[in-house]
Amino acid sequence: MAKKPAQKTRENLIGAALDLFGRFGFEGTSTRAIADAANANLAAIKYHFGGKDGLYNAVAEHIAAQIKAAMGDAVAAASAEAMPLTPETARHALEQIIEGFTTLLVTNPATESWGRFIVREQMSPSPAFDILYEQGMGNVITLTTRLVAAICKLEDDSEQARLTAITMIGQVLVFRVARAAVMRATGWERIGGREHDAIRTVIGNSLARLGPPPAREKAAPGENAR
Repeated sequence: MAKKPAQKTRENLIGAALDLFGRFGFEGTSTRAIADAANANLAAIKYHFGGKDGLYNAVAEHIAAQIKAAMGDAVAAASAEAMPLTPETARHALEQIIEGFTTLLVTNPATESWGRFIVREQMSPSPAFDILYEQGMGNVITLTTRLVAAICKLEDDSEQARLTAITMIGQVLVFRVARAAVMRATGWERIGGREHDAIRTVIGNSLARLGPPPAREKAAPGENAR
């Protein structure tokens, strides 16, 4: 079914705004430039979004929705398979989350424009960051934290569990938000199937090492603690 003109205009404005806001930021992007890039009338921005601020937030909602849609199956499957939650079921569920996230960020070209927008919000958060986090990234981080806690035998809300989860996610994010450095350091010209498999292997090895810290040996009687 063909989209209605108003719906198509709205989508075109969000697409153009996503690209321009990501490249030049909120202040560096004019509504005129967005309208021109979307082949739309300037008045359409006010009609659909109430103005530039509303359009900016709509872009954040679009990204969050895309993340949720792309990760939805992996999150649902991981949540289901982790029950009852044990270190073993949590590890398998976490593997699914990280695999899905890696495939999304490494192979989906749409994440290039998402990444530029998200990095700007990370550096200088606005109300749009709340949208990105609460409607998109937050669910993935919360579930990952819970799974990490089970694997490492930590409290769900412990700082160590949260930091470890963020580190696990961060090692995937680097292949999107720092792709130029990745390409320069590896000498790759592109990330195709072979490169994707190499990334998955390295991240999988990191995940395999995840577990409780080794127990500290007790000092022998009379031995000075160091």
